Amino acid sequence: MNKVDNPINPDLRSGNYKKYNSRNPLMGMVISNFTENLKAAIAPLDNINKVIDIGCGEGFIINCLDLPDVTGVDISKNALKLARDRNRNCNLCAGSVYELSFKKDSFDLAIATEILEHLEKPDSALKEIRRVSRDYCLLSVPNEPYFRTMNFLRGKNLKRFGNDIEHVQNWSSEEFVKLVGKYFKVLEVRKPFPWTMVLCRK
Repeated sequence: MNKVDNPINPDLRSGNYKKYNSRNPLMGMVISNFTENLKAAIAPLDNINKVIDIGCGEGFIINCLDLPDVTGVDISKNALKLARDRNRNCNLCAGSVYELSFKKDSFDLAIATEILEHLEKPDSALKEIRRVSRDYCLLSVPNEPYFRTMNFLRGKNLKRFGNDIEHVQNWSSEEFVKLVGKYFKVLEVRKPFPWTMVLCRK
């Protein structure tokens, strides 16, 4: 992925930003595997013209997509500022996954990676994601307990046994697929370590 050319204020760097820009070669391999799985999952889909990346953060996922019409939404204005530097030709706006400012069936594909584990009400978020999607959806969350184990082994969040301080939900792959299945038809499940990635359809 391309790194931002302009100097970045260190105060704006989230954990997500640091993860995608990590100089650790192992982390680089993990992130690359994740994005390659994401691209491979959506590559066979037909008629994908309008895409929304919900919880787009600093725009790393948008940056790896080769799609003409992508909208990014995030609750963090700091993240959106960095996303604009990285993705000057896409639509970016502030918003909450619980209440997206788009009409029903607005997007051919809705992407929501690494946001549901941060939410107190993931069911409400999934309903809203389903509402704005016309057809497909791609979701990902940490695959537990592997995500926590990886954190612990690399010395991160030791007092929390590897659990990220911002994560309020913890799902195994089986648990997450079951949750997604309440709102979508599951088409494919991928497990790019240490995440669960689900491609689904309304």
